[in-house]
Amino acid sequence: MKAHILLIFFALSAGLTLNAQIKEQTIKMSEGNNNALSLEIPNVSDKLVNDVWKDYLKDFYDSKPKWNRKTDEWFADDADIAALGLGNTVDIYATVEERKENVVLNMWVNLGGAYLNSKDHRERYTEAEKMLMRFGLEVARVKTEDELEDEQDQLKELQKELSRLKSYNERYHKEIERAKEAIKKAEQDIVDNEKEQEQMLKTIEEQEAAIKAVEKRLNDL
Repeated sequence: MKAHILLIFFALSAGLTLNAQIKEQTIKMSEGNNNALSLEIPNVSDKLVNDVWKDYLKDFYDSKPKWNRKTDEWFADDADIAALGLGNTVDIYATVEERKENVVLNMWVNLGGAYLNSKDHRERYTEAEKMLMRFGLEVARVKTEDELEDEQDQLKELQKELSRLKSYNERYHKEIERAKEAIKKAEQDIVDNEKEQEQMLKTIEEQEAAIKAVEKRLNDL
């Protein structure tokens, strides 16, 4: 099948531009080869896309997809999305795959006996495109929030480092003050010591004089 391509440009207030691409093509899945819409999103991780997809269907369409480990697919059973089902519920299958630095989400919509396609369900297919457009925007929003959180965490770490440096600075100043006090005391101790030495020299001289006096008396005997 020739791919039906739609380029999406989302300009966010944060300055992020998402250039995502939607293709219509037949892709093999758990229920066989069926028509799918594929959204390729650049510079994201498959983990992010998986996490956002699970929350996206729940938050925007009140449908809780379940992960099937055997088929590596998300499956939303009996999703009540009016724009797609037109009064009936639909089954939504989705897979997420990495392609180098990009991630592709493939979505199949089982309308009940037929899979959504642009030829037979033009209006509903357009709604499905819009659905994936909003999902692409949601991925961009969550990615930006994660990046903001990372930057804020880095700022907190830098602020902690600054606090640590300030603490060291205060400690160094206190050590300098203690050192100055120690130097001042040592300087006074030197002055006191020199006075004590002078006094001791006088005492020694007096003792030496006393010894000479005793020796003289001894020699006079």
